[in-house]
Amino acid sequence: MNKLIRYRLVFNRKHQLNRNGQALVQIELLKDSQRTYFSTNVYLRPEDWDGCHVVNHPLATELNKHLFDELIRLQRIEFEFINRGRYPTLRMIRNAVKNHATSSALFSDFVESVNRHASNRGKHTRDSYRTLVRIVDRFQKDTTLDDIDIDWLNRFVSWQKSQNLSQSTIAGRLKCIRCIINEAIARKLIHTDDDPFRHFRIPKVQSRKEFLTTDELKRLEKVKLKGREAYIRDVALFALYTGLRFSDLNSLTSDNIVRDNGKTWLVKIPEKTSGTSGVCVRLPLYSLFGGKALELIEKYGRIERLTHVGNNASANRTLKDVMRKIGIPESRRISFHTCRHSFASLLLAKGVPITTIQKCLGHSKIDQSLNYSHMTTSVVRDDIEKAFVPKKSRGKKTEQQTPAQTA
Repeated sequence: MNKLIRYRLVFNRKHQLNRNGQALVQIELLKDSQRTYFSTNVYLRPEDWDGCHVVNHPLATELNKHLFDELIRLQRIEFEFINRGRYPTLRMIRNAVKNHATSSALFSDFVESVNRHASNRGKHTRDSYRTLVRIVDRFQKDTTLDDIDIDWLNRFVSWQKSQNLSQSTIAGRLKCIRCIINEAIARKLIHTDDDPFRHFRIPKVQSRKEFLTTDELKRLEKVKLKGREAYIRDVALFALYTGLRFSDLNSLTSDNIVRDNGKTWLVKIPEKTSGTSGVCVRLPLYSLFGGKALELIEKYGRIERLTHVGNNASANRTLKDVMRKIGIPESRRISFHTCRHSFASLLLAKGVPITTIQKCLGHSKIDQSLNYSHMTTSVVRDDIEKAFVPKKSRGKKTEQQTPAQTA
């Protein structure tokens, strides 16, 4: 028969006082003649301890409550294991506390544990998790994994709406929380029946993804600019010629430019997926968009001088000013990420297969690439003509005029 762990408070276990005449109160865990100890971070003078409780101390009530809460916290961890069908050893309890691997763990502690131990997550994802922790703490301090249920999610959404955040921003944060909950389920800290997202649906956001047409690209290439506007235009063009994310542009170095049999390639592991094995982008700079990306590198001497832009928001503001000068209204909401969309759309318009575009974008799934590709009218027309119109007739007017047109 499996035995439960025995808990008790122990004062001055080492029989040694510090220079303030105090000693530590610890929690002793005993099972099968083995012991382990957890610190309570409470230091007392010998006269303040009666063997079980804090006495003769101005904060005796508060300290006793803290010690009791620490005892309950450890016991709760034990029963979480038992509810999952396992009677834990003392080592299992210690590891669970160290790695915050319990459903009663603080959300912030668990996320930090995930960031520390999950090697398959890139820097971009880990940074997003840390940002999420700050947001959750602003909403509800000391949130635990157990706290996150449907009611909590609904209140979280209402709180974000009260801050006039966009639907896409709210949906993005909810997806991030869902990833954390899925991680807790995978570690068997939360039962699948207790998954709050089983009956909570994240609203789908239908947003129009902007991209530049071939004509707009030509105008951007030819417009006369000076100073920072000219520089930001060049960076945007390089982003469009390569399809790289802003974070990848800022982290490019000369080591990413590789010569292979006299051909120049850009080889980069995307920052967003830097923790994922096997994801590497290889771009033939010598042929992409006629080698224009290489011309920009030569213009600035070193790729770092061209692509290390700095702040994304500041660069986007300047880019919007540039776009207005080539006749694109501010309502189009052009940003550096638009260049990535444009890269995919323009390659698609030139007949590049979507699977090749997927490799160039560094996507592990083709569905991700389809979100970046835009079927323009010309692409639809060309594909249909290839399928149904004889080569000799392509480009000619084949439709007969209607009686209304002849009249």
